[in-house]
Amino acid sequence: MGECPRVIINGVYAIMKTNSTDYILADVKTDKKTRQVYYPSVAVYSSELKLTADIINLCAKRAVFLKTINSIRELMSEGHRIAELCQQAINQLNKESEQ
Repeated sequence: MGECPRVIINGVYAIMKTNSTDYILADVKTDKKTRQVYYPSVAVYSSELKLTADIINLCAKRAVFLKTINSIRELMSEGHRIAELCQQAINQLNKESEQ
């Protein structure tokens, strides 16, 4: 991934902007031996909306699996929180790419 600017979402996913229109969604992983952080790609998106929808879905599924979400109300709240984090991340990456 080199030195692409990135923003971490929920401590688990990273968003990077590759050019003026494309975004990379990556996992945030740590090597067990070296403790070095790396970012294996999950997907490439040209749509901010589709990127955000996938991150919300992935984070919600993870939270349900880990039992940190136990009701529909909590799911709605978490979805809204993640959507806001994604919007902030996209705004930050867009601002950085304009400079």
